Amino acid sequence: MNVIETRELTKYYGSLFWKKKEPALDKLSIAIPEGSVFGFLGPNGAGKTTTIRLFMDLIRPTAGEALLFGKPPDDLETKRQIGFLPDNPVFSSYLTAYEFLDICAKLLRVPSSERKKRIEEVVELVKMSKHLHSKLGGFSRGMTQRIGIAQAVLNRPRLLILDEPLVGLDPHGRQELKDIILHQKNSGTNVFFSSHILSDVEKMCDRISILHQGNLLCFGKLEELLSETGSRVHVKHGEDEIIKDLLPEATGTIRLSDGSWELVFQDKPELSKRIKSLAEQHPKAITITPSRENLEDFFFRKIENAKQII
Repeated sequence: MNVIETRELTKYYGSLFWKKKEPALDKLSIAIPEGSVFGFLGPNGAGKTTTIRLFMDLIRPTAGEALLFGKPPDDLETKRQIGFLPDNPVFSSYLTAYEFLDICAKLLRVPSSERKKRIEEVVELVKMSKHLHSKLGGFSRGMTQRIGIAQAVLNRPRLLILDEPLVGLDPHGRQELKDIILHQKNSGTNVFFSSHILSDVEKMCDRISILHQGNLLCFGKLEELLSETGSRVHVKHGEDEIIKDLLPEATGTIRLSDGSWELVFQDKPELSKRIKSLAEQHPKAITITPSRENLEDFFFRKIENAKQII
């Protein structure tokens, strides 16, 4: 079963008498299988938050449909299996973290006999135990984000939906959140989240999609989308003639501490043929490995291509 499936999901904003000419989301069709950590990417205004609101039944689609565990978003049993963190969450400032989480636990129908223990577990998970009885109004944005994540996992959800969860966190906090997400995956929870921090997405996600102006640009397994874009050549220390030959063609160079070189080359047929020939002539001096595009380069290439088409 797919965790999330959309079929030509479309959303126009407006009223019965007026609506925007361009849809916020245009015929989105994706299918995310069980066991996924899914990165939902796109620039501001791409339609990410609109899509998440459709999944959470906060707004209704203009056309098409979304299915969560094979059921529509308004299905009550399905809603009980979801944990959700909205973008830029705001909580009642006069409540303590414990009071807020206790209210959330009651709404999520966590049994009263388990409630206190479960609250302590989730605040420990997000490293906020010492602030459990502090007022939310005194929390920084990063601390508020952590409490938001704590409430999202209170009910041990099958699906965790996070809208920009890394915003407001320092590098240490981001690393801890990455650990939390991977812990949730290992515990059997499916994770769907949007983010602008592409380096973190690349480390955490096994599948991604990219939206631009409401249109889906790509969707699939990360390892399949990030194609080989050239080669990385390691040349041993002392092979000065080889270095002189190859250095002018390299798009990136690194001199390593042992005196050897690492050179990066674009995927050009004639150049690749020459490098391969050199490696065959000097098998002990040269090592060739494929050079893959990183997610950031892939993302910007897709967005720029889309701009030219539009």
